[in-house]
Amino acid sequence: MARLPVCPKCGSKQTSRVENFYRCADCRSDFGRKPYTDDGEPMAESVKGLRFRFGDLISGSVRLRMAEDLGPCLWEVYDTNDGDLDKYADVLDSEEWMTFKETLFSKLFYYDWDKEYIPVNDGREVRGNNEWEVDVIVNENEEYTCRGYDAYPIYWDGFMKLLDPFFNKLQKD
Repeated sequence: MARLPVCPKCGSKQTSRVENFYRCADCRSDFGRKPYTDDGEPMAESVKGLRFRFGDLISGSVRLRMAEDLGPCLWEVYDTNDGDLDKYADVLDSEEWMTFKETLFSKLFYYDWDKEYIPVNDGREVRGNNEWEVDVIVNENEEYTCRGYDAYPIYWDGFMKLLDPFFNKLQKD
């Protein structure tokens, strides 16, 4: 039996499959529907780019930019920690780029993430230096942004694993 995904809203494992999406028994959220653009095209096929930033202006940040170029995807990764700038750029072929986008939407449920993540006021110290932002670009008029500081989506670890191959290139130089 296939394992059902956890709810991207509350993290519950009490989910069930309903037609072509999932439903959480705990928070009653529906998730995992195939997302479409404003023009009615499947999101995974239509996305033209992605921007990711993690860190802050004082201590530095890492950034990834991806842009589709007639099929393949040009990407570049930056690390500005400790006042230095390390950069690496390469290309994903069309198949790798499509696999990346499908993973983002069908396994990590990016379209179902909240738009903003902030820490719960539970007495823990918030350092505020772990700011992050993800922009998924469809075209010049449509993009989907999620951001936060010191708080993360349920699928954050999976998202970071998806980005690991890009950031690992910086460590090899």
